[in-house]
Amino acid sequence: MNLIKLMQPMYLIGLFFLLLAGLINSQLKKPDLNLSKQDTAINFDKNLLIFFSAGNKRLLTDLIWVQTLIESDNDHYKAKDLNNWLFLRFNTISILDPKFYENYLYGGQFLAIIKDDLEGANVIYEKGVTYYPDDYSLNYNAGFMNYFEKGDYKKGLSYLEKISNHPKAPVYVKSIINKLKASLGMDLKEVFQLVLHNYQATKDEKLKKRLHGDMYALKAELDLECLNSESLNCSKNDLNGTNYRFINGKFESALKFIPYRIKDRTKH
Repeated sequence: MNLIKLMQPMYLIGLFFLLLAGLINSQLKKPDLNLSKQDTAINFDKNLLIFFSAGNKRLLTDLIWVQTLIESDNDHYKAKDLNNWLFLRFNTISILDPKFYENYLYGGQFLAIIKDDLEGANVIYEKGVTYYPDDYSLNYNAGFMNYFEKGDYKKGLSYLEKISNHPKAPVYVKSIINKLKASLGMDLKEVFQLVLHNYQATKDEKLKKRLHGDMYALKAELDLECLNSESLNCSKNDLNGTNYRFINGKFESALKFIPYRIKDRTKH
């Protein structure tokens, strides 16, 4: 009984400080913590994962893959150090399960188109083509990215030439390859056709949104150049079907856009 009486003041003191802490917490304005996924993502050492998978690599791979898709973000990765958290995840998956085709196709697309991590995407595509050397989609995406986004014309052409006779290849691919060989430059009309093909081939909504923006920019630049030079047979509508506006003596698009250029895509 005496012990209970002795403990009562301690309970009251504890209750007092608990109430005080709650009051302070409710009254004080707490700082906003805006941490990027790059700062908070967890990537386990691939060697440890292999060791502890104990023969269940595919199960572990599936778990990492699903979790990565759930956590994926849209922040651009500007460094070229292959330390992008998303690249590290895709790369780990490629080591645990080298035949995981979707990891190369969708991983490469997401890194290149959504994250603008061209270096990381290049590594993933190269690994994918190693295991699937004649795959149309992997060679097409790797070729497009290297030629038109990284500016590595020789490497880009090597991928595209591999699929020039592929049954899935659009009829214009051979023509484009021949022109690329001759000019080693970038024709916006041809780039638009390639981006359009990417857009039609993917079912991922994030990729479609980004590719739609690229197509809008390409078409608008081509159309406005045609209209403002007073050429014939110019398209008067943008990609969304909206009429171009004539303001202060020249045609402009309804939406602002950044011209599609290799130097802009590779400058990190």
